[in-house]
Amino acid sequence: MLKSLDVRNKLYEDFHKISVPQNKIISKNNFTYRLILKVAEEYLDKSKTVLDIGCGSGTLDFYFANKGNKVYGIDTSKNAISACKQSATKLRLSKSVNFDVMNFPNQIPKGKFDFVIFTEVIEHLRDDSKALAVINKLLNNNGLMLLSTPSSNAPLHRIGLTKNFDQRVGHLRRYKLEELEALCIENGFKIVYKKKIEGVLRNFLFVNPKAGKSVRFIKYFISDIMTFIDDLTVPVFGESNIIIVAKKIN
Repeated sequence: MLKSLDVRNKLYEDFHKISVPQNKIISKNNFTYRLILKVAEEYLDKSKTVLDIGCGSGTLDFYFANKGNKVYGIDTSKNAISACKQSATKLRLSKSVNFDVMNFPNQIPKGKFDFVIFTEVIEHLRDDSKALAVINKLLNNNGLMLLSTPSSNAPLHRIGLTKNFDQRVGHLRRYKLEELEALCIENGFKIVYKKKIEGVLRNFLFVNPKAGKSVRFIKYFISDIMTFIDDLTVPVFGESNIIIVAKKIN
């Protein structure tokens, strides 16, 4: 088990070797994050305490800190957290956002939070049920969790084209929406929003390393057009991702 953990930690450190300090805050139509931002902004008010588990380079944290929230980001990668701290200084958000290296859920942040961001993380964790139980305890009464994860119904996954990607990034499993919903309910949550998102076009750009290099060029109206086309493929071919907003009820 320890050896497996060491391998995964090295995987994440290697992944974040290219993490560099950010010079600006993303817009809400950023192609990579727009699906998450659209849902988050429906449920996250200003002046809330936010915990981002698996914050990576902190892109979402700076966005929400700039909106008036107090944000705490944690990640297992020292490279990622180092870049986050440098970004916070560059963006003049050091008073609104803090970061720490932490191996969740074996290491747990102190305090309580109004909103927990748990996006693209649960599929990496050995004990997914424990992780949700810990998040429930970290939330204030009626606090919310925003959860997203790859779908086992993804078209590219069903034909075997995500196997190398899943291994490369450390995915241990994928979920059906119904499975993830039941797991949340078992750990003291009420589902307040759920949706199958991300079509085959968008998923291909993130799964294929060569195609993924083009993502940074998808900006402004191009992001809107690509998202519109991609949305049309979801009911036809199936979703590649799942998103849930869940409220703590006990």
